[in-house]
Order: sequence, then C-alpha cells, then structure tokens
Amino acid sequence: MKLINLLLIGFIGLYSLPTVAQKRVSYAFTHQSILSKEAQLNMLTEVTQPGSSFLRLYFKGTELGETSYLLLEGADGAQQKLRAVDLQNWNYSSAYFNGDRVKVSLFAAAGEKNTVRVSEIKVTDPQAGLTRNTRWTGGTLGTPPQPVASTAGSITENYPYAKAVGRFTNGSLAGSTGWIAPNGAIVANDRAYSDYVSEASYDIIEFNVPPSVGTTVMHPSPQDQYPLLTRTSPHSFVLDFKNAGNEYNSGAGWMLFDPQPNGTGLRPGERQQEYFRIANNPRNSTINEQGDGNMLVDIFHYGETNSDYLAGNTTYRTLRVSQTHLLPQNSYLNPVFTDDRELFVLYQLPWWGITDAGAPITFAGTNVAIGIHNAGNDLNLGHGRGLRDDVLRNELNDFYDPNSVYVDFDGVSNSPTGEIHRPYLFASQAAGSAPNGAQVYFAGGTYPGAVTFNRPMTLRAPVGTVKIGASPVGARKAAGSSIPSYWQEGAPSSSFDRESAEDVQVRAYPNPFREQVEINYPFAEDGAISVQIFNLTGVPVATLTPNNAASGQNGVQWNGTDHNGMPVPAGLYLVQVNNGKQTFTTKVMKK
Repeated sequence: MKLINLLLIGFIGLYSLPTVAQKRVSYAFTHQSILSKEAQLNMLTEVTQPGSSFLRLYFKGTELGETSYLLLEGADGAQQKLRAVDLQNWNYSSAYFNGDRVKVSLFAAAGEKNTVRVSEIKVTDPQAGLTRNTRWTGGTLGTPPQPVASTAGSITENYPYAKAVGRFTNGSLAGSTGWIAPNGAIVANDRAYSDYVSEASYDIIEFNVPPSVGTTVMHPSPQDQYPLLTRTSPHSFVLDFKNAGNEYNSGAGWMLFDPQPNGTGLRPGERQQEYFRIANNPRNSTINEQGDGNMLVDIFHYGETNSDYLAGNTTYRTLRVSQTHLLPQNSYLNPVFTDDRELFVLYQLPWWGITDAGAPITFAGTNVAIGIHNAGNDLNLGHGRGLRDDVLRNELNDFYDPNSVYVDFDGVSNSPTGEIHRPYLFASQAAGSAPNGAQVYFAGGTYPGAVTFNRPMTLRAPVGTVKIGASPVGARKAAGSSIPSYWQEGAPSSSFDRESAEDVQVRAYPNPFREQVEINYPFAEDGAISVQIFNLTGVPVATLTPNNAASGQNGVQWNGTDHNGMPVPAGLYLVQVNNGKQTFTTKVMKK
C-alpha cells in the first residue's frame, strides 16, 4: 500500500493558533533546609498572583532528598505531593491550580538536605485575548449526529469507560482529545502535537474535568493531571473527497503519548481504571451490507470554543458524546491511494473544527475503539484514521516494548492471538503462548483458573485491577457478546509475525446456537487434541471427543449438554482447543 506521510500544519485561513492568554513570570524564592534529626513538615511560602484564574509553579534548581517532598495546596484546597522523581516527571513544575494562590510546604526527612527554589510562575495574562478563528457550517447532508448526554457527570454514569477520555491544556486554554489504550498509552490525533503540544505548550492531559466558569477553563485536581512524554512522531495522511475539489482535501493521522506518574505514583489508566479496547474499523463492503445508518458509533470528545457542536453551553470545555453512523468509504473518497480508503473512518458529522480532534470513535454503547477522530468539514463528513491501519495498530501494540502481548477476558475477538486487537481471553493462554521475556498486559478484570508462569515474563496491569484464579464475579462486560458478528474478523493482521500467533483459528457455527454447534479447527488430529467447554466462572462443563466434522475440517460437535448429559443454561461459553503445543479459544452463545 502506498501512503503519503506528512505533517499537516493546518487549514490556512480557516483557523489560527490561539493567542496565549497567559504568561510566565520570574519568581525569586529560595529555601535551604538545615539537617534535622526529626522529620518535619513546614510551610515555606505562599505564592500569589491577584486576579489570575490559575497558577502553575516552576522549581528549576530544586533538589530534594530521597524521602523528602514538597506539598502544594491551592486556594480551593487541592493538593499535590512532589518527590524528587515527580519533579523530574513534571520537568520541575507543578500541576495547574485553580485560583490565585498556592501554599508551598516542605516535608524534610531526618538527615536529608533540601534546596527549594520557585524560579517562575505561570499566570493568566489579562492583556492577551482568547481568540481562535473557527469556521462552523451546518449543512443538510443526511441525519446529524445526536448529543446523547449533556454533562460530563451523566456521560461517565452512562458510559463508565468515558473516564478514559482526557483533554490537553496549557493553562488558559484546553483543546484536543486523548484517550487511554489497553497498555496505558495515550492515543490522540496528530494535531494534538502539531497544533497544541508543539505550537502552544499543551504539555498536560487532564481527566475528570470540571465545568468551565463561563469562558474560564477550570482544572481538575492535580491527581487528575499528568505530564506527557512524546515518544513517537506524528503521522498524517491525506483524504481526497469526491466532487469536492482540493478545498476539501484533508488529513487524518495519529500521535501516541507516554503519560508520566503525576505525584500519586499512578498513570492515567491505573487511576481511572478504564480504557478503550481496540478493533479494526469495518470495511466498505460491510457498511454497505448493513445498510445506510445502521452501523452506529459514539464519539467522545472535548472542545475549546463555543462554536463547537453544542454552541453556547457554558460547559463547552467538558466532555461530550455524540452518536452518529458510519458511511461507506468508497462512496465519498476518491481512490487516490488505490486500496487505502478503508484505512479511514467516515461518518455523518455536520460541524467544522479541530478542537475535538483525537476523540475515540467507538462501536455504539461499548468501549471498543475503531478509529481516531480528526475533524468534520463543509460536506458534513466527519473523518478519522481507522484502526484497520496495521502501522497505527502495531505502533500502539509495541509502544512500550516490541515483545508485547495482551490479555482481556472480555475481549471482542473470537480468534485471539495476543495482539492488542485480538487479546488472549485467558491468563493460561499468555502463560503457554507468549514469548520468553514478553510484556504481558492484562485488562482490568478477573481471570478464572489457576495459572503457572514458568518462563520469564513481565505481567502488567496498566488499566485496572487484575485478579487471577478467582471466579469472575463482577468482571467488566463493557463489550463482549454485545458486539455483532459483523464487527469481528477472524484473521490475524498480516504484519503480525510472532511465533505464538500461528495462523490458527477455531470457528463455531452456528453461533449463537440452539441445539448443536460445530467447532472446527484447521490443524490435523494426528496429535493429542483436547476440547473443553467452560462457563464464565472458569468451571469446565463438558469435554468433547474430536471427530471429522461434516464440513471436511477437523472438529467436534457440541449439543449443549454437560458432563452428565444435562442441558446447560443459555448464555456465553468458552471453548478451549489444545493441540499439545498451544491452547486456542473461541466463544459460543447458547440461546
């Protein structure tokens, strides 16, 4: 496939970068502690800037002992604890504090020498205006997306995984959207870097954002703010819309960020305990087969100006969710890059702007992301990069380590391979199939069955509490069986070449079934093959004897009964097929 990789600076003439309504002011405060025999917490100073809507402190030249720390307290009582390692993560600065004053205290551990310097402060600059030239056009193409919630609180109540959506900020302004992936990385649009992080110093991502006060950005607690490291280059790709001319050529790419612990010792996924699963966006043929308007998606987004979709609402800088439907790529895009059109996601979206760029595009009602929102346009077409893109998906898969494997008990793929979009369902699959030295990322939840890891691996829980070996009572079921069959694809991605992901698929038909299901697998029966059926508590309910199935493939048939020949209850069951080397799993639903 031929892709043009370029950095789009923006739509010249359609919008301009914000005038930064803030300034950094030199500040001169120094304190050097005297060695003490006892640990002490003492207030050192109160930094004030009358009339400023926020404060951020800079500590260049500060040196703290190993167990000493700074304790900062804002006018609203918000606190931030900064140890030496936290200062490094924050590049020797603090989070944003609402209000015009911050108390600075030092906990000096016994026998440690500390030097505290407040070198600068960032404050509101009343002389600078808040301007962004944003073009908004309504249009009449089709049915507009519907706002499905009006406040951030109601959104996270109805969609708990929306807690995994954050916004970028530089203090006075907030814009663009980032979200938490299964490995804890932050996924965003390439413009989050080019227009915000690089050009306007948006170096913090915030979660659990409170409503703005009029047009004044309000920041969440410092515990919900995280400094960012840029670990990859931005990627952007050109779209060419049919019958539109060059005016509507656009780009849709991605950027990945590494959020740092913020003083709590936690990264966003560990604190929010939520994330978005990964899946391929549907092909053009699938969208056509399902019919116009039938493939619904949710878009979780932040905006910056009140010319964004819900115009005039004073909480416009908080989280929004809009629901719309997918459009077939071939109907709206010129074949500039031959077969590359299906790497984009198109949907009904009659607004123009980039301040919500980076939002996750999810299968409606689930936390399954299939793309990264870029923008809308005057053709009423929303567009973004789809997660069918192997380059995007593999860069995310290997973001922290090229030897990464994923496990999710409620994963949406029926042919798990350990890839980020086809995670293993069981811990035992990772134990038996992951390569030596693998980084094994577990999604939050409970994994049934005792597991022995007898090879070197690193187990990680970046997006929620993980329990292994217990009954999965209360396990998260945000997706799972609610994903229609047309959303799932069986084949591993072409570029996935790990030895543990052999081209082996276990298939079940019909699924769901009422009286009998045929379970097929493509490897021969000349070895010791075992087939077991488990309920969702991890208890085996049936053991099946392999035979040559009617389809001509090797397989077994299950009539929906247990070891004693009694019908099992309707519900979801897990099928494990072991060929003596590896275990492969699929799901079946009994009606």
